[in-house]
Amino acid sequence: MATLNNKENSNIITARASHVLSSPRKTNLILKAMVGRPALLAIKQLAVIQKRASDPIAKLIKQAIGNAVSLKQASPDSLIIDSAFATKGRTIKRAHIGGRGRTKPYERISSHLTLSLRVVAPKITTPKVEATPKVEATPKVEVKPKVEVKKEAIKKVKAATTKKTK
Repeated sequence: MATLNNKENSNIITARASHVLSSPRKTNLILKAMVGRPALLAIKQLAVIQKRASDPIAKLIKQAIGNAVSLKQASPDSLIIDSAFATKGRTIKRAHIGGRGRTKPYERISSHLTLSLRVVAPKITTPKVEATPKVEATPKVEVKPKVEVKKEAIKKVKAATTKKTK
C-alpha cells in the first residue's frame, strides 16, 4: 500500500507492510540503519545482512521504489529513505512441549513496517570557469643528490663525536 503525503511535502511516498514475522525491536535495528541512504544502495546492503528481517525490508523498499516510479515518475536513483520504523503487530501465542507433561508458552510477535521515500532533485553541476592565475618564474634551487647530503651529515656527526688530541 502506498500513499502520498500531500500535507507536508508532495515529494514523499510512504509504503507499508503488515504482519511481518519479526519482532519490531529486531526490525527497527535494521530500519534505523537504512534511514538517509539512497534506496538502491539500501537494497544492495540488505542483501548482505544476515538478519531474518532484511528480506521483508528489501521487499518493502522495492515496493516503495515501484510506487514512486509509477505515481511520481521519479527516477530510482533520486530516491532516499526519509524515515523507516516498525510497530508492534499481532501476537501469536505458541507453546513448546516440556518435560514431565508440561508446556512452555512463548509469543511470536509480528510487526508492521512503515517506510517513507523522499524524491530528491538531481544536482546539476556546472563547471566553474576560474581565471587562470599567472605563473611567475621562480628561481631554480639547486638540489643536491641524496648521496652527497648523506656524506655531509656523516662528516658532521664524526666531527662532533671525535675528540681532537694534541
